[in-house]
Amino acid sequence: MTIIKHCPNCGCELSDDAEFCTECGYRLSRNNSETLNSQSGFFNTLNQKVNYSVIVFSLVIFGVFLFVGSIVWSSFMANGSIDLVTYILLTIVFSVFFGGIFVGYVGCIDKSYVLPNFSMYLGNIFAVVLCGIGLIFTFLMGILSAVSSAFSSLGGSSIYRSSYQPAASNFSHSVDLSFIFKIILFMLLIPVAAYFGVYLGYIIKENI
Repeated sequence: MTIIKHCPNCGCELSDDAEFCTECGYRLSRNNSETLNSQSGFFNTLNQKVNYSVIVFSLVIFGVFLFVGSIVWSSFMANGSIDLVTYILLTIVFSVFFGGIFVGYVGCIDKSYVLPNFSMYLGNIFAVVLCGIGLIFTFLMGILSAVSSAFSSLGGSSIYRSSYQPAASNFSHSVDLSFIFKIILFMLLIPVAAYFGVYLGYIIKENI
């Protein structure tokens, strides 16, 4: 029988001749082992090496450090050291990093677990962040539409239009390139912070 070091279902350490996992009862056979070693599909690897409860709980850790990070970085914004966009960037990256440490520490049995857990964690983080941004955008657009509708019903559409259009025109001619740079940096730093967080969590687990 092919040697199996860990159960493919729960990750429990096993003896060389075990036929069933002593932790979860998963049936171990030559076919299971060969399948585990031969499958190279990305989603098959995720199913084998990602504990989804760990990923879900990592989002709780992400939320906790989002709150902590907002307190830490708001002090820098209050004294003028950073602007609003930088504050949001640093707070989210800070939270992603510490959530990744939890994933690496709890979810990675060996080094081969780092990449699948990182991929799943990153996907969930982007889903949460993008959904949050989408909800905020939708809420703000709803408010703007309601305000615009109120002005129109009160006969103030011409006043609203005359005061609004120049501002929009000025904005279009004064696009802040640093804002675009920060958005690009934001998209790059999230996966970097997630990977180093997961990897550092695994290293801490291995050395403690």
